[in-house]
Amino acid sequence: MPRYGNGPMAKRLLALYDALQRRETPVVEVAKMARVCGINPRQILAGYFCGGARP
Repeated sequence: MPRYGNGPMAKRLLALYDALQRRETPVVEVAKMARVCGINPRQILAGYFCGGARP
């Protein structure tokens, strides 16, 4: 079975994950990256600042 590379959305999601791992990444940049991925930036940032806890 052939292996396919990650599509554009997967690459953007991986970039968002990497940005969240770096403390020097600005919050605004993370919000923009989340929005491009189709994810609500508020949920990403709330989860990040609350230690990943969900209400």
